[in-house]
Order: sequence, then C-alpha cells, then structure tokens
Amino acid sequence: MQSTANITALRAWFRGCPALSDSRRFHIDYLAESPTEYAIYSVPSTITLRQNVLGDYYPEDIQTLNFIFASREAFGADVQTALANLGFYDAVCDWVVEQNNARNFPEIEDGEVMSILPTLTAFPSEVGSNAAKYQIQLRLVYRRAQ
Repeated sequence: MQSTANITALRAWFRGCPALSDSRRFHIDYLAESPTEYAIYSVPSTITLRQNVLGDYYPEDIQTLNFIFASREAFGADVQTALANLGFYDAVCDWVVEQNNARNFPEIEDGEVMSILPTLTAFPSEVGSNAAKYQIQLRLVYRRAQ
C-alpha cells in the first residue's frame, strides 16, 4: 500500500548514500535519456491479506514494498566505464546492507520499516549507443501502523 510519502522518504534516505553525487538529479519514476541521473521507481508489490472468521479481509501486519533504484550512466565498449558503473552499484548495495544492519531506515507513512535489502544485482536494463540505464531491485519490509 505504497503511498507517495513512502517513495519520497526512500528517495531522501538514498540521498544519504556516500556513493551518490549531490550534483546529480534524483527523480521519482522518471529517468532522462542523458547520463548521470538517478531515479527511484515503485514496482508492483504483493499486498498480503488475511481473512477473519466472518470472511472479511484485512491487510496482514507485515507488508513488503518492492522498488528499483536506477541511474543513467555513460555506456560503451570501454571496459573501465563498465567496471566503474558496476562498482558504483556494488557501493550502493553495500551501503544499503550496512544501513539495514545498523537499523538506519527511512520513516515511512505506512508503518515501521523492518528491513531494506537488495534482491537483484546491478545490470544495464536499457542500453543506448552512449548511455545505459543500470538498476538494482530492493525489497522493503515493514510493520503496518495500527
């Protein structure tokens, strides 16, 4: 039950990652065609429901949100550029795991975050002649506010 406040909080939380440049634009659900921008995308997530004895459905206390962190990077045949792009995502994933282990989570509107972890490694999902969209997928688990 992702709200706009949740994705905004995630964006602000990601801004704390030392691998990210403060000078790059950071969008929500949008990434321009030119290199050197970041974006966070909401992606479909399963809403877990339970049924009571009367047959009514209620959301479970523990819910999951999936999202993608992406960037538009320089791309081409140069091996060093490709390695730098993947190295950037290694640093981002390491930071996310460190924040998870330290329990340093964003405050979201829908409840209390219990974990944020990468679920897919970095890869170029859209490739052009001079730029590529690299991305990782992450999973946020939270306890719903009562």
